[in-house]
Amino acid sequence: MLFAMGEPRVVDRLLAIAGTDAPDVAESKLRSFRRLILLVLACESWHALGYIPYSSRAGLYGGAAAALTICALLGWRDRFAWPALAAAGLLELSIVVSVVPENANHQFLSLVFLALLLLVGRPGERGGSDSLDVACLQAVRLIIALGIGWAGIMKLRYGYFFGAEFLSFRIATDPEFAWVFGAFVPDAEMARLVGLENRVGEGPFRVQAPILIAISNATWLAEILLPFGLLWSRTRGAAMMASIGLFVAIQLGAREVFFAGLMVGGLLLYSRRDRLAAFVPALGLFYVFWLLRSEWTGWLGLGANS
Repeated sequence: MLFAMGEPRVVDRLLAIAGTDAPDVAESKLRSFRRLILLVLACESWHALGYIPYSSRAGLYGGAAAALTICALLGWRDRFAWPALAAAGLLELSIVVSVVPENANHQFLSLVFLALLLLVGRPGERGGSDSLDVACLQAVRLIIALGIGWAGIMKLRYGYFFGAEFLSFRIATDPEFAWVFGAFVPDAEMARLVGLENRVGEGPFRVQAPILIAISNATWLAEILLPFGLLWSRTRGAAMMASIGLFVAIQLGAREVFFAGLMVGGLLLYSRRDRLAAFVPALGLFYVFWLLRSEWTGWLGLGANS
């Protein structure tokens, strides 16, 4: 147990920074979060079949995708939650190990979350584990906040957001980014960027558009500051909504829908009630649409973003 009699341990005090829920609310949120993770892993595993290295062994990874889908269906019920999480964890770990280094960061994050949920145990069979539910939920929320802050620190460290170099490069090489951010770039600069090719000697991938530069710097600054708002009770609700808005805005260009689904769902855990319960079915419908869209564009030879 993370909680001891008498004075709280250091770990308990650290976790409490992320807020404390009533045991029944924590249990409901963890149930929804379990469903979210299993949903994301199952849908992403099907989408990944169109990409190397998964496409080179479509039968093997297709079987894994089918197994993860079964885990998601079984894991919707508390009765089968623990074995579904355990099986999904083993499957995802096997997939991650088999494709190293071609991994997405959120695959490792998903494994951490699966491990935390497995530590909670089997719903209805644990007895006297309310404090463990609360601690697990706090740990998940703290990881979400730290992840957002770390993303901002990395943007600050690499320095490609100060002059909007990263956004300029993505505008030049990714039509989705050009469509989203093109309105903030003068026509002459837009034509120059789009005309560049991603090869040695091309460039510079830089613009003089003040609005785009402001957006670029506001991104890393928001990612560093918003976690502090999430960890302070008075600003938690506003910071949660602002963080969700930031992720949605970023994904208009990035289209990392599985990473975004996991993070937005994690941010909803900061709400006072279980808002994630209503989000998961809606996200599932969106993923069905996204997977069908990916298949359709693949048949047409247009490609699709992950």
